[in-house]
Amino acid sequence: IRQAVQIKDHKVFLKVYPNTFSGQAAIEWLRGHAARAVFGADADKDKNQQLARSVALLLAQKLLAVGVFRQVTGSLTKPLEDPNALFRFHEDEKEGPLLNCRSIWFQNAREPLLVVTELLHTMLSMRSRMPGKDLRGSEELNDFTAAAAELQLVNINDLTRIQLLAFFLNAYNLMALHAHVLRGSTDGTDFKALRIPFTRDNQYMIAAYNYSLAEIEERLFCRVLRAKYAKKSDKSRAPEPRVHFALSLGCMSSPRIRVYHPGSLDEDLQRAAVEYLANNAPRNGITDSTTPEGTRVTEVVLPKIFKWYKEDFGFSRQEVLAYYASFVPRHHREEVKRVAVGNSFLIRYDHYDWSLNLHLACSDA
Repeated sequence: IRQAVQIKDHKVFLKVYPNTFSGQAAIEWLRGHAARAVFGADADKDKNQQLARSVALLLAQKLLAVGVFRQVTGSLTKPLEDPNALFRFHEDEKEGPLLNCRSIWFQNAREPLLVVTELLHTMLSMRSRMPGKDLRGSEELNDFTAAAAELQLVNINDLTRIQLLAFFLNAYNLMALHAHVLRGSTDGTDFKALRIPFTRDNQYMIAAYNYSLAEIEERLFCRVLRAKYAKKSDKSRAPEPRVHFALSLGCMSSPRIRVYHPGSLDEDLQRAAVEYLANNAPRNGITDSTTPEGTRVTEVVLPKIFKWYKEDFGFSRQEVLAYYASFVPRHHREEVKRVAVGNSFLIRYDHYDWSLNLHLACSDA
């Protein structure tokens, strides 16, 4: 198709659309290809040409739906029938967001949890075998991206709540790693300013729907649904706060990446929380100090994640501290609980290190 449609810069009025092609040119190529494939020597008959055009439209709609190319200009309702509509191939985008749509998955997809865990194992293995290597353009990465296309057609409708949670946890970490590798991210890069566009723009097609990293977070934490309920009510709580200790963007202070399985999800999340808080434990977790007014208070230092998502962990300082205490070592737990019982304490939040460290993020998998 790329050879037939003449990809070039098209000018419409005063605006130039680079690396685009006419949708009608693609339809014509698909029509001729379909006619020859289906009707052979009878391809030129009028009736067969009409049928071939219908097949071509269906094929083009499929290519458009899975992100092989996207609409740039033209009709919003029937773009493929608009003679003036322009399109652009995914690989010609400056920042192609659909990371797993370099090809179309035409076969039946396997069970979704099997697909996503297999892909995550493969990506983690690739990173461990070639740490620090720029994999862009490599055969290994091209093969992986082709394999990730299977997620386009997985069926997640029949998954239980626990299975969905495990699936999207793995999908999030997989997509984040895949995006870093495709973009050539290097350890040591300050990721703080890049976080919002990174989570918004990088997407996978999963079960025929486009999910960004930000949308997966929304699905995992049900934020839109929770906003309908009164604050500090039970229904406004995060369904599973420990997910915060499992989602990783590959930064120094991010959780380590592991593969999650529905059969052991509770144990896996508990271990992830304990390990995250152990790896990110402040040097001076609890200290006594005196306020300017002369009042004696206890200062507790928590990881920054407890500030950003404090309502997911509790509706009061005491609840947040009690939640934190449930994951710390036994010798430290009683001290934290003792502080949480009283009101004379302050919570301070530790520094969050946004520098990328993909080698560390993948080291425990």
